[in-house]
Amino acid sequence: MAFAPHVCPQPQALIFDMDGVLCDTMAYHLQAWHTYIQRTPALAAVDRAKLQTMGGKRNCELLPELLGRPVSQAEVDELGRKKDAIFRELIAPELTGLAGVLEFLKGAKAAGLKLGLGTSASQENVDLIMAWENLGDFFPVRVTEVDVQQGKPDPQCYLLVAERLGVEPKDCLVFEDAVAGVEAAWRAGMACWGVLTLHSEPELIEKGASACIQDFTDARLGELLPLAQACV
Repeated sequence: MAFAPHVCPQPQALIFDMDGVLCDTMAYHLQAWHTYIQRTPALAAVDRAKLQTMGGKRNCELLPELLGRPVSQAEVDELGRKKDAIFRELIAPELTGLAGVLEFLKGAKAAGLKLGLGTSASQENVDLIMAWENLGDFFPVRVTEVDVQQGKPDPQCYLLVAERLGVEPKDCLVFEDAVAGVEAAWRAGMACWGVLTLHSEPELIEKGASACIQDFTDARLGELLPLAQACV
């Protein structure tokens, strides 16, 4: 089912997913899962093909799909913690933001827009990414996996960011790379621009994205942020 996109030509707030939007991390997540599976005989039955569809999902939703059985919260916590530790080891020496992201965030802040983070990632992963070039300074409002009861494509994550920012959903623009995340933004009543680090443009448009960009050097971003045009 294709969703007609919501439109917000003059947003009051920009909300960002983290993995695949602020940083292109999916390859590191995949490598971490493969490494962890190889080290853990109990995970031999994991359907590795399903790892390709994990974007935007919390571990408590992803792991039952991978294992093909119910997974207790204690097991989710243990498996997720160990896999994420490998992820951070892999990415820490090579961590970098998506092209143009710092300049765009500076421009958005100069334009007076409110900025928020809405991610399914663990707090430890968020802390690592936010430490890169003081990225966290741009995000006074952050919603992570522990703040919500339902993960994307449920809209709870993005609705909570908007609430904490004090902005109506219709006045928010979301940047997302995952199909589940784009749908979450659409279900929240928010406009969404897709970031093409994980899925194709037709896949994201089908779920409600009104436009797609490769990274934050796209000249169209200047139309959203008149005061930031010189930065993008």
